[in-house]
Amino acid sequence: MADPALSRIAWAEVETAEPAAIVAAELVLLRDQLARTAATSDFYRTRWAEAGIDATRVASLDDLARLPFTEKHDLQAAQAARAPFGTNQAAPADRLVRMQATGGTTGKPLRMAMTRADIAVYDEVGARAAWAAGLRPGDILFECMNYALYAGGVNDHGTFETVGACVAPVGVGQSRRLLEILSDLGAPAALYSTPSYALHLAAVARDEGREPGDLRLVRGLFSGDAGLANPTYRAEIEDTWGMVARSIYGTGETAPVAAECDAADGLHWMGQDAFLPEFIDPETGDALAPADGLTAELVMTTLRREAHPLIRFRTHDRVRLATERCSCGRTSLRFHVLGRGDDMFIVRGINVFPLAVAAIVDEFRPLLSGEFRIVLDEPPPLVAPPRLLVEASPGAAPDELAHVADALTTRIRGVLVFNPAVEVVPPGTFPRSEQKTRRVLRAWMGEG
Repeated sequence: MADPALSRIAWAEVETAEPAAIVAAELVLLRDQLARTAATSDFYRTRWAEAGIDATRVASLDDLARLPFTEKHDLQAAQAARAPFGTNQAAPADRLVRMQATGGTTGKPLRMAMTRADIAVYDEVGARAAWAAGLRPGDILFECMNYALYAGGVNDHGTFETVGACVAPVGVGQSRRLLEILSDLGAPAALYSTPSYALHLAAVARDEGREPGDLRLVRGLFSGDAGLANPTYRAEIEDTWGMVARSIYGTGETAPVAAECDAADGLHWMGQDAFLPEFIDPETGDALAPADGLTAELVMTTLRREAHPLIRFRTHDRVRLATERCSCGRTSLRFHVLGRGDDMFIVRGINVFPLAVAAIVDEFRPLLSGEFRIVLDEPPPLVAPPRLLVEASPGAAPDELAHVADALTTRIRGVLVFNPAVEVVPPGTFPRSEQKTRRVLRAWMGEG
């Protein structure tokens, strides 16, 4: 478990404190973060001056809503304005000890640096999330995320070591070597990867004549995409490996700030005293009070970051809140991820998320494999029906498949209230990836 001395709020308080106690402590941290950011970040100092706002006078959490949002494209512009890390570099170069990169809106990576204190905060918060997801000291964990600049590689590796687990840095492209190690290990182990990689690894194992369930991967910690939000997908992973599969949520710009416990009833917020969550109306930007069942966009503000503070950073992730106490005893709010706003598409005024499409496609197993792609051939507003390519399962009879497209179209029209142009494609059309699976392809932008 993480060293409680790293935290301004003790570990036990994070697990069980009443939310009001956390809020009081976070207000002090917020004031400190805003004052420090105003003094050290040219990016925010300029933004706040242009908005006519003195951020150092924020006296309550409600006051925070007066500050402008931060978008990824804002940070991209700040990076272009000043090499190497942009005008939001708020710590001197001789205190920067790590660089990470996240996807940028212009195709260039967004570079962010970290001080040793920033790494300690990341490790602490990520360790809380991993602990909630079931990782314990003494566990062996194989991390199969990209270590090449991506935050989920070396950064998340540190969080698992902070828990006390023994972490193997597998990375990507090493599936066969990993299977050899698992076959020879002689002990239970855990996996950290994207959900889609778990099924990819199982397919590679079977190609080699190995049965996944015999390899003793007993727990999976998954991040990178929201596949576990689909109950059928989760069940397939768990049944294939004989494992417990739990989700960890974070963004490349922040940290792993939430995770499922073994109740698997939503993601517990674990970012207390390091990241302040807000919930907004994604269309108007208005702040919304947390309430059970509320659907909103998650916005985050760093509370203890030195190198690259983020104030009201829009994740564009749509979430549904659960505020009642979980059966596990944790007191923090929980949420379910509905999808990313930039993955959502609109058909004749109807908001459609890929996760909702996935749930319906899964109803047509075993005729369909469950793999699909949504292809948008034109920019919004969509006039033509979006194409939905669904993959047939190996061995599915042609006469049975002949009726799948019409039945799937009818089902989607009835539940999601839009008409897709469904096409059944042959088995194996969509490769199982070690990376995050992209479900929506914007063909008009050259994707696909």
